[in-house]
This record gives sequence, C-alpha cells and structure tokens, in this order.
Amino acid sequence: MEKRKEEKEEIMTLEVVCPKCGYKKIIYAPKEKIPKCPKCGTQMMISEILTEGKYY
Repeated sequence: MEKRKEEKEEIMTLEVVCPKCGYKKIIYAPKEKIPKCPKCGTQMMISEILTEGKYY
C-alpha cells in the first residue's frame, strides 16, 4: 500500500484594518484573502496576527 502524505495548511487568525476609515475585521488565512473594506472600498491591511484570545 502506498502511504499518502497529508499536507496540513496552518490556518492563521489575522486582524485586518482599513487604513482609511479604521474598520476592523478578523479573517482566517490562507482560507480567506485579505478583503476590501465594506464601508469605503479600500484594500485592508494586516494589523495583527492573533495567537491567543483577545479581550477588549
């Protein structure tokens, strides 16, 4: 029998922010691409890589 190598993609949790209006969103990379801001249409930027829970 031939063994199949399981390739596991590491999913990272990222916080992205709009540089123009400050809108924030949490995405999961590489499943999702970095989106455009739903409020103003500007390309969002990575603000923080989330490794643990975040409290506000």
